[in-house]
Amino acid sequence: MSQQRDLAQRAVDSFLTLVHRGTRLAAGTLAIVVLICVGGFLLGLAALDGGVRTAWILLGGVGAAVAIGSVVLAMFRLWAITTMSVALVNDLQALISSDPGSERVVIETVESSDEVQDQSAVVMSRQFFAMSDSVGTRAGQFAALSLALKSVTSFPLLILLATAITIGFAGMSVLFLLGLIF
Repeated sequence: MSQQRDLAQRAVDSFLTLVHRGTRLAAGTLAIVVLICVGGFLLGLAALDGGVRTAWILLGGVGAAVAIGSVVLAMFRLWAITTMSVALVNDLQALISSDPGSERVVIETVESSDEVQDQSAVVMSRQFFAMSDSVGTRAGQFAALSLALKSVTSFPLLILLATAITIGFAGMSVLFLLGLIF
């Protein structure tokens, strides 16, 4: 039983390492997303007029809100993991003791996440997809674990969404700037 508890604690420690790295990445991403999206939105307001300006207010506002909101959501989900570490240890211990296959998946996840400790949060988050499959239909039984896995595995997609929208805003900003200059 103590061995299972130690393994569960190691897995939670891997989660928390990922959370700290992801939070730092998300904070930097949020600063860039806010700067570019808000700047691009304001440039669009200055460069456009009439019906196109109204369309830009709607589309640009929604785009900026989605980009900023996705990073904030990723940060909030990661923050939620830190508040439930005890419940995570209990859920992981219950998962490990439920069947040998789940124990093997947790061991492999912990070992593989130990191997990529020097890499980014996005690379580390990939290690938890197999554990997510192991929980599968038993998500209601492991509430804290399923929430943590959802947070960790959705993190790269949320950051990618914000990055893609921000790149679009950067391109539009160049066009708006050229329109204002000429």
